[in-house]
Amino acid sequence: MKNSDQEFNTIFNDYLKDFDQTLISKEQRAMLPIIAFTVQGIPEQIESYVQAAVDQGVNEEKILEIIYQLEPVVGIGKVQAALKVAHQIIPANHQMQRQNDPQFGKDVQARIYGTEIRNLLTDLPDGAGDFVADHLTNHFFGDFYQHKVLTVTERELYELMALITLNVDFQIKAHAKGCLKAGNSESLIIWTIINMLPYIGFPLVINSIQKVHAAAQELQN
Repeated sequence: MKNSDQEFNTIFNDYLKDFDQTLISKEQRAMLPIIAFTVQGIPEQIESYVQAAVDQGVNEEKILEIIYQLEPVVGIGKVQAALKVAHQIIPANHQMQRQNDPQFGKDVQARIYGTEIRNLLTDLPDGAGDFVADHLTNHFFGDFYQHKVLTVTERELYELMALITLNVDFQIKAHAKGCLKAGNSESLIIWTIINMLPYIGFPLVINSIQKVHAAAQELQN
């Protein structure tokens, strides 16, 4: 959404130029404000960034999938609001290609995260822990990770950015390790977080890059 305050626009646009040469791709950089504003629940900010991503040649299905996979993280309301805006630019009739293996999402979760969440919730009464763990597997990983338009490596990177925007400490630590195990380098993750600065600010970025660095060191030991 355009801001009519020209003084602020000048400051902010000059600031954005500093990120152009950082060590992530243009496609990755284009996705970050879409993630941040969807998670923050500010759909009116999304349209110009979706248009910019399309203008840069980013795959339209990737843009939609980035928004789709945020539903298990932030809920249906924010995602539907973001999609309503995105569909003003991107048609809503895309048919995503899926993996032929119904076990794909479950296998991805097991490889990257093991049974961490199930173990964490095991003491909850009346099967509540199993219910949450099963739905995490079947919905978060099963429904979305089967779509081929994004790789597992990409999904883990973008999901981590969403969790950082939410500032959820436990999930950031867990997904920092998952992001690394999925094939993202520590450098790429940290530079991607740094590129979130214009959209989430310095406190969340500084806290999160420390957590990623700690996770990388822990995996190396």
